Amino acid sequence: MAKGVEDANTYRVGHPLAQRVFARARELEPESADVAFDYAGSGKSIAILEPLRGHSGWLACAHVSMSALESEDQLVFAGVSDDSEALDQAQCRRLFDLPAAAGAPRRVPDALAAELDRALTAHRQTLLAEMTSRDGNWFDAEMDKLDRWAEDRRDSLKAELADMDEALKEAKKQARFAPTLPEKLERQRAARKLEEKREEAWRAYDEASRDIDRQKDELLDEIGRRLEQSVEQRPLFTLRWRLT
Repeated sequence: MAKGVEDANTYRVGHPLAQRVFARARELEPESADVAFDYAGSGKSIAILEPLRGHSGWLACAHVSMSALESEDQLVFAGVSDDSEALDQAQCRRLFDLPAAAGAPRRVPDALAAELDRALTAHRQTLLAEMTSRDGNWFDAEMDKLDRWAEDRRDSLKAELADMDEALKEAKKQARFAPTLPEKLERQRAARKLEEKREEAWRAYDEASRDIDRQKDELLDEIGRRLEQSVEQRPLFTLRWRLT
């Protein structure tokens, strides 16, 4: 919406009205037609479109829905000029920032349709590769965090066990050097209690280690389920473009 418009209300993409408009638009199946984009009369300066002024060609757009660790929706474009120069994604998108007028319906030549379809597929594969790379980086980061947490927890338990071993050693030493039998007995009993605590600590350490391994396995299983990639591509429109 242009700036300075007073008799209108603006709303964001997430607004129910916007969502309804998008839903209705997605249901449309427009026929291929001539579309003249008016660069000269737009009052805009778009550097990447300058080389296309006075040229024409074909353009196709498709909706790609991908899901793996996360779901993602993208619009992909494929464009070509009449002199066989491919348009990049940014050029295709910026064409729609211009005012335009639709003309007569046009039949897409079979060879051109196949070329555009190959380009759309290539762009879709690029998006999928980018998503896979992001998922891989996320996985590495999550595993690093889990490994650091596991290492810290094991180090803490080992330090606790080392302190108990030292205390037990000192208790046994005191028992040996006790001057009387009753004192030896009392100190040996104290040492035995320390041994029991140490055994409990070792059992806790083993259980904690198994718990860490279980959490790793659960994370791997969850990621394995979420990595079942699903990709859908739905053509939206094809048009014969001309940039004036």
